[in-house]
Amino acid sequence: MERVLLVIVITLASIGIHAEEKVTVDKHIVAIKVEQQEAVDKGDIEKLKEVSTKLERLSTFEDKEWLVNYYLALNYYRISTISYEDKEINEKYIELAKEIIQKSIKDKNDFADSHVLLSSILGMEIGFKPGLGMTNGIKSGKEIEKAKKLAPENPRIYMIDGTGKLYTPKMFGGGVDKAISLFEKSAELFKKEENRGIYPDWGRDEVYIWLGNAYKEKKEDSTAIEFYKKALEINPDCGWAKEILKDMDQNKKENSG
Repeated sequence: MERVLLVIVITLASIGIHAEEKVTVDKHIVAIKVEQQEAVDKGDIEKLKEVSTKLERLSTFEDKEWLVNYYLALNYYRISTISYEDKEINEKYIELAKEIIQKSIKDKNDFADSHVLLSSILGMEIGFKPGLGMTNGIKSGKEIEKAKKLAPENPRIYMIDGTGKLYTPKMFGGGVDKAISLFEKSAELFKKEENRGIYPDWGRDEVYIWLGNAYKEKKEDSTAIEFYKKALEINPDCGWAKEILKDMDQNKKENSG
């Protein structure tokens, strides 16, 4: 009887430890999401590197390791995009992002956001490895299709698909108008997306920046400005939108002078 009681006590203790670990990991993920977004808004690479360190430590908990690795890959991706003018850093972090997101997908293949992120990473890789244009273009498209099958209402799918179309020549299935259509669909889906807790929900402001960029490509600056301002309505701290509007205002002053 004593042995049975001992087994029960040990079992309950183990369950308690596991439950506490799960709560701890979930709590950290939510906090890290906030830190990550704040760093992105400010374009703060050093802060993003600190977030990377926290995620690397969190991955040792093993609970939801695939999701922690998703955020780690996203963090590396953010460092790369913010450092786009520094080829060495840009390349280093996009390759790290690719390695980690592939690891996450290997552990959990049915998470749409991971395929969306990999699609964008493959597209960015073409920027410093033009020889991969054809190969990565096909792979990137396949990742988007996988994501659509898994979660057809995920707004990040259409935003990332739109960024690819924006920079793909019309003769190869891209073009500004196709991109705008995808961004508009993404924006509508973002309006329906509820709080996702520990899961990804980024992009609500970014999609309007991409709409602005697309209209800027069409030389429709007044419409572009409206979308950049819309991004700031959603996220008043969005440094990317602020910087674009500042540059456009400066250019307008110089040209009028």
